[in-house]
Amino acid sequence: MTIRFVTDSTSDLSWDYAKKNKVEIVSLYIMIHGESHLEDENFDKESYYKLFEEEHAFLHIPQLKLYSFVPQTSQPNPGDFIEAYQKQVDDGATEIIVVNVTEGLSGTINSSSLAAKQFLRNNQEVKIHIVDAKSASYPEVFLIRMGLNLVKKGYEAEKIAEVLREQALKIKTIILLPTLRYLWKGGRLRIYKYALGSLLRKKPIVTMNSEGYVETAGSATTVEEGLNESLRLNTENFAKNPRSFTIVYGSRKDYAERMAEIILERYPKMEIEIAQSGGSVLSHLGPESIGVIGDYTDDEYWK
Repeated sequence: MTIRFVTDSTSDLSWDYAKKNKVEIVSLYIMIHGESHLEDENFDKESYYKLFEEEHAFLHIPQLKLYSFVPQTSQPNPGDFIEAYQKQVDDGATEIIVVNVTEGLSGTINSSSLAAKQFLRNNQEVKIHIVDAKSASYPEVFLIRMGLNLVKKGYEAEKIAEVLREQALKIKTIILLPTLRYLWKGGRLRIYKYALGSLLRKKPIVTMNSEGYVETAGSATTVEEGLNESLRLNTENFAKNPRSFTIVYGSRKDYAERMAEIILERYPKMEIEIAQSGGSVLSHLGPESIGVIGDYTDDEYWK
């Protein structure tokens, strides 16, 4: 039995890590000025994030500053996943574990599931196990890393998938949104709420619930306050200690670095990883968003 992994580009899994560990990454599509671009290893994240700030628009509310660039993303089609499955089978895979962005954020997992059904019709000797990460970005990375470790420990694929689904619920994601404008631009916030929130200088803090959907966790009036509150929320008022933290940022590395300082002030020996997100994850939340992800998964699966 040879077990291989497939994931999607919302995972922010390093392309070098993926190649080293024979993980196939299926790219989402990002629309830029009507043209479709693959979020692959050649995708220029820095140039993409600049588009958010460079293209100005105007609204007849003097206190608001808006931008005309509207980000759009599209899930992979089933054929993209079938191609990834075929590559793994050609490389000797007899079982494939697919770790996908939560169904609550994207239809990607529907594409991977449909692809699996189609692929298995002609490859009945292969087994494919689909895992909903109940989040996006580094929670998917944590699960891939854990899965690879469990393969080394001799776990069977079905058991690995079962463990990953269980452990996905033990990863805590808190996201600070320094601005509301991208929620409004993406159609997720009405203009009057955007105007009111902006005038009150509200910066929402959101989380992923157990069903994999975004829900409000709190708010702040400044970025500094929001970063501190994000840590408090992630640790349930500092009552819980994760195995590690990963800070995910888009265009504001300075926010990520400050977040790391805040964590180390309270947890001096904490393992912290800072990673830049691709594009699909922060397209609708905004490139200035900062995600604080606590890994509360069970130690037994890492030893």
